[in-house]
Amino acid sequence: GEYLVTLAEGADGKAIADLYGRFGIKGTKDLGHNIFLVTLTEDPGPAKMEELRGQNVQVKAVQPNFVYRINGPGNPQ
Repeated sequence: GEYLVTLAEGADGKAIADLYGRFGIKGTKDLGHNIFLVTLTEDPGPAKMEELRGQNVQVKAVQPNFVYRINGPGNPQ
């Protein structure tokens, strides 16, 4: 339920709420450089998020926030 959303230059966080608000936004964190970490209550999946992104020129890119971790020494997952 977490996505990294990159906004076009000059766009603001309202574009995220307008586009993805229907999925229940739990939180939006500004990471700088027009990139926001968006946490959703209802995750529609990456394909739907990308489909909606294509409908709004203010949203430049969207991708899942993949969690990377080390499972023991030298074993990245």
